Amino acid sequence: MSLLRFVEKWTNPDYPPERVLAADLRKAEQLLVFKFPSDYEREVLDVGLPQPTIALLDAIVERELDVASVGDFYAPEEIVSETTIWKDIGMPDHLIAVAGDESGNKFCFSTSQIDADRQGVWFFDHDFGTVEEIASSFSAWIEALCNVEPWIEE
Repeated sequence: MSLLRFVEKWTNPDYPPERVLAADLRKAEQLLVFKFPSDYEREVLDVGLPQPTIALLDAIVERELDVASVGDFYAPEEIVSETTIWKDIGMPDHLIAVAGDESGNKFCFSTSQIDADRQGVWFFDHDFGTVEEIASSFSAWIEALCNVEPWIEE
C-alpha cells in the first residue's frame, strides 16, 4: 500500500492517520455527485488520512524537485466544504479537492473522468488558475511522493 509507505516515511508516529469511515465517503459522494476512485477509497479506508510533517516539503524544496508537496489530506466533510468554497472562488467546476499544499493549492480528482478505476490526480494552482494532471492515479501520486528522498542537512 502506497499510503502506508507514505505514513511510515513522511509522518510523525505520535500523530497517527485520521480514521475514515465508508459511510462518510458515501455521504461526500452523494453531496458531490461523484464516485471516489477505487484506489483512493481502498487506501484511505485501510490506512486513514496522514498528517505529513514539514520534512516532505523540506526535501522537495532543498532538492529543487518539480513535485508539489502535500500538506493536508482532507476528511470527507472537508472534501465537500473545500470543493464548494474553492469552486465559488475560481476552481474549475469539474474538480473535487481531496488534499492541499502548504500554499493553499489543491490536489483533486476530476468529475470529467468517469472510470473510477482510472482516475488521475490533478493539481489546481490558485495563484495562476492552472490545472494539470500530475499523476495517473492516487496510488501513483502517493508512490511518487514516497520516492522523494528525505533531506539531511550537512
